[in-house]
Amino acid sequence: MLGVPRRVVAVGLVVLLLGGGIASLPVAATADHGTVAGATDGAAAGTDENCTYKTETTSAQRGQAVEAVQSSVATNESNGSRVRTRSADTHRRQPRGQGGDIAETVAPAAASMATGTATSGATQTSDGDVIQQTQTYARVQEEPGEVAVTLAYEVPDRVIDLETHVPAEATVTGTDGFERVNESVYEWDETQGPATISYRINPNRTIEKSGPEGAEGRYLSVDTGEWALLTRSLTPTRWRYTGQEPVRYNRTLRTAGPGAAGEEIVYLGEVATFEETAHNQTFTLAVPERATMTASPISVLDSMANASNALRVGDRDEQVFVVAAPSGTVNWGVEGYQIGDADMWVQSRQSLDAANNVWLHEYVHSRQAYETTRETRWTVEGWATYYAAVLTLEQDLIGFDEFQAQLAAGEQPVYSDVALTDRSSWTNDANYRKGALVAGRTDVHIRSATDRNKTLQTVFQSLNGYRDPVTQSQFLTEVEAAGGASVRNTTATETETTATVAMWNDATHQRLFGAIPARIGYSLPPVDRADDYRADSLYRSDAPVGGSEPIRLVTNETLAVDTVVENAGGEAGAYNVTLGVNETVVAAKQDQIEPGVRTEVELTHTFADPGRYVLSVDGDTVTVVVTEPAAASVTDVTASPREVRQGDKVDVTATVVNDNEIPGTAAVTFRRNGVVFAEQRLYLPPQTTTTVARPVTLGEPGTVSLSAGDGRNTTMVDVVVSTETAEPASTPTAMLTDTQTTAGEGNGFTALVTGLAVLLVAVLARHHSS
Repeated sequence: MLGVPRRVVAVGLVVLLLGGGIASLPVAATADHGTVAGATDGAAAGTDENCTYKTETTSAQRGQAVEAVQSSVATNESNGSRVRTRSADTHRRQPRGQGGDIAETVAPAAASMATGTATSGATQTSDGDVIQQTQTYARVQEEPGEVAVTLAYEVPDRVIDLETHVPAEATVTGTDGFERVNESVYEWDETQGPATISYRINPNRTIEKSGPEGAEGRYLSVDTGEWALLTRSLTPTRWRYTGQEPVRYNRTLRTAGPGAAGEEIVYLGEVATFEETAHNQTFTLAVPERATMTASPISVLDSMANASNALRVGDRDEQVFVVAAPSGTVNWGVEGYQIGDADMWVQSRQSLDAANNVWLHEYVHSRQAYETTRETRWTVEGWATYYAAVLTLEQDLIGFDEFQAQLAAGEQPVYSDVALTDRSSWTNDANYRKGALVAGRTDVHIRSATDRNKTLQTVFQSLNGYRDPVTQSQFLTEVEAAGGASVRNTTATETETTATVAMWNDATHQRLFGAIPARIGYSLPPVDRADDYRADSLYRSDAPVGGSEPIRLVTNETLAVDTVVENAGGEAGAYNVTLGVNETVVAAKQDQIEPGVRTEVELTHTFADPGRYVLSVDGDTVTVVVTEPAAASVTDVTASPREVRQGDKVDVTATVVNDNEIPGTAAVTFRRNGVVFAEQRLYLPPQTTTTVARPVTLGEPGTVSLSAGDGRNTTMVDVVVSTETAEPASTPTAMLTDTQTTAGEGNGFTALVTGLAVLLVAVLARHHSS
């Protein structure tokens, strides 16, 4: 097994939480995979051997790590303020049949663990007002087959109304601060403090068909009475608010007792939790007390971490949450189930040393950010099956014979009439079997055409950057970009026609896969590394601005980012790292990188206009908020000296303060008796105090008013000018005055004594001679 850097923590029988339940909108069955009995909330309708998935959906793309919201600006006014509407949790990224398509992005959970409870939640930026939603889950021991959920909201003052949906089949047991609108919709009554809805759900869900070994009446989620494994309730929420800044939404999941949870999947019951951090991902594996593992928890985490390092395709979620679903006690309908961004469960009996490595299959799905059309749908399962096998081979967990047999299944005569782009032609799970073989063949074609400088991962990475569903034409264009026109033509034939494809032999594999080629990946540095994000402008020079999200700049500041470029392969290769702003590439650099090297490449962009921007590198995103500079203030003015003679100069010093969290500027104006005599524009970093001084000659006797102001504040000081003028002094006197000291020491005193001594000697000499 390949070694990986890691931090492994075992937490015995802890609780980490939650999410369960099923939401309110029923799902149509897929054409070829049956239905999930009673499934709602947009959950997958069809299932396959290792997990479930849904039909094609409209476009969505993975975005920044906050709860996805939709907004619109209303036309009405409320108390003179424009009313805006936003909504959240209306969809979620759907399960995949060992993967699936994206319906919506939900932020990765930052799961925490504590005795007796568990918490997990969508991350949220800190700016602006936030609606805090908390779902708390608990088993109902006296009623097996029921799970209790408490839905709580904390609503900021700018929200003028809010409504939420509970699952249609839920039994509501109580409300506080909500009024019922209809069967599943509740409206906030605008009372102070948290508003709650308590309800119960039946988490038991079965599927009618399950992949190559489909059978009816097997479980997808379940409450056994002693423990429960389920997905969280989808709770569509809509609110209206006033003001320019959006009121945002943060979702947190909790358990009232022992458990574990990620962003979508919840286990309720005693559980041990293992954790490993590698390659900018934290893998959490929850092993229930009732589960018996075939592979050790540490080896599962190692395998996933190795796969994370090997897959340089972007879309790395910071948190990967996995539950080892107890095998044997429940007749599960699938071997594994992946939902949301990076939540999954895998039956605990699944081993790592198999070409059909379910642990890695589900992990590969978590790296698929692109959406598909019907023509490219096969890539979801085909690629996951292929990469699960090839990654297991590379980790020395299986031999080439097992790998070859897994892919050669796609050669069977049952697939002779299958064209992968024609979903109606699929038989016997052709997307898994023939799809995996064609995926491998495409990888072989690209490696051969480029002398292994590029691979199928190059295409994978490109597709992850698409915002809209990937068409067959776009897929082939990316294949051509990676391997050339000939590879495109071959791939078109192998995907669009019923042409027979064949597995390659060991010699070909050794030639093209023996030494790992360049595997180049790109990422943004963690936002908490302040020095990796720097601002340069009139206000500050190369100043760290990271540390938290969003990064705050003012107009005309240049942001420099130390993007990460890493070659995890075995050979040198060329990199092309690009920086995107709101999905438009604004900077790029190219160079060679040696194998095993991780380096930082600085990319910069100047933000000329205010706004909210999403900075991206290969799927990693950071939010940048740009505003006009703050207004710095003159807080004090001094004059030195305060009493002068007519015609003397006075230094006027203004103290200027920028006590804001962003850079500020001020035009400081100096006045003498109300008349401007000097101006100075200052540019200040955040939380900075400085001074600026200007001299002025005072020619008229009397009291003179000197002031400094910033256009909003003016501070004054008086100076008294006398009619006395400086007495003109003779040169000897001036010299003595300049050098004498009151202590009788120094050059002036010495010169005087010396002069007197010379005079005395001369007198005595004259007297003696007479």
